[in-house]
Amino acid sequence: MSYSTLIFASVILPLSVLVLFLDRSAEYKNLILCIVSVLFVSWGRSVLAALVFLSFFADYLLALAVSGTSAKKAKPAAAFFLLADFVWNALLLTVLARSAAAGAGTQPLIQKALIPVGTAFFALRNFTYVYDVYKGNCRAEKNPFVLMTYCCGYPFLLAGPVTRYADYEPQLRKRPMDAGLLSSGLERFAKGLAKTVICVPVLSALAKTGLDPKEPALSGAWIGMAAFFGAGYLTFAGLSDMGTGIARMNGFSADVNYAPLSAKHMMSSIVKSCNKSMAELAADMRGRKNKARAAFLTLPLAMLGAAFFLPSAKALAIGAAAGLLLAFECLIGTKKLEKIPSVIKIPAVFLISMVIFSPFAFDDMSEWLSWLGRLVGAGDSYILSKPMKEILLGNGVLLLITLFSISPFGVGLSAKLDAVTPAEPKKYAAVRRLRTLFSAALLIVSFILAASRTMN
Repeated sequence: MSYSTLIFASVILPLSVLVLFLDRSAEYKNLILCIVSVLFVSWGRSVLAALVFLSFFADYLLALAVSGTSAKKAKPAAAFFLLADFVWNALLLTVLARSAAAGAGTQPLIQKALIPVGTAFFALRNFTYVYDVYKGNCRAEKNPFVLMTYCCGYPFLLAGPVTRYADYEPQLRKRPMDAGLLSSGLERFAKGLAKTVICVPVLSALAKTGLDPKEPALSGAWIGMAAFFGAGYLTFAGLSDMGTGIARMNGFSADVNYAPLSAKHMMSSIVKSCNKSMAELAADMRGRKNKARAAFLTLPLAMLGAAFFLPSAKALAIGAAAGLLLAFECLIGTKKLEKIPSVIKIPAVFLISMVIFSPFAFDDMSEWLSWLGRLVGAGDSYILSKPMKEILLGNGVLLLITLFSISPFGVGLSAKLDAVTPAEPKKYAAVRRLRTLFSAALLIVSFILAASRTMN
């Protein structure tokens, strides 16, 4: 099941949030969250769901082992248990990712990646818990029910954020329902749902048409790849927005994982925009003070990050290419990167990203080489194919809205609206009404489109 599944968005989610108001205790809220999480994960995948829910016991026991050996100052033993937890979660990711790939059939690549990415977030979040116990950032949880709520809670299963147990442990024990969190959560959920249901299908159709080997137009190669990246970004950003919104509706103060796209620090800013919590975790693991050490560890972390999204040899190669570039930027330093003019950084980052990450769009290297040829004008000279024209003309308004929403102008407008506080009563009331109407419109349109696609 996904956040954008019609029965989840229109029935299961509102009912589960409504039931939370029947009791104020955190134990009751955690119980409801676990019940809905079991339903969410087990929808059509009961055997794998059992593996997911049983797996957290391994993290529970290994964290206790790490805590016990750390207390006795037996660091080698604690490191061994930490390594065992990493191996366990890596094996879990491999098993579930292979199962998902086997059942994906001929689905688009982005759709194939959803379950592996969701599994990867689950595995990585559970590993960070044991890692934080090892580092002394939090204590090992002795109550398995509390840890199960953290590890298996459905708001954090698909696209992050990669939560840290030390940040959420107080909320697991005391989580009063807050009207402000409920309102902001519903608004964030509406934005995420609109991204995945309204915007992504159009961009996916553009990508499929533009990257088709039978589409020899130069413009098709450029537009198709830009649409592929846009569909991927909005898919995972939308799922993350929905997860964050659902978490807030469940009483958690959750951060947004996918930040507005930025090229401030070249490629490193793009990576952080596309997965803020994972980038911060990597920075924490590699260290922040010693540039040489950080650059050296960037390469293996980047390779693991690429395999995190799509476990394959191709992903490791792409991660290695990106890792070398990120390591070089790490050695240069952020201050020097900030001095490069934006008119140079933005097109440079776009071109580099397109070359490095474009193999993800193709199953066959010959198709990728063919696309590279068309990219530099090796294809036919006509501007647009008929299928591409039909998609652009039929969805022009929607595409313009999508581009505006992720552009600096759209991001800046959203930031200005967010800056309005209750200290300005009239402005604040007007902004709240505008946001409420906008969220309601997004939900209505998204539900109508989701229902129509389900019927078709």
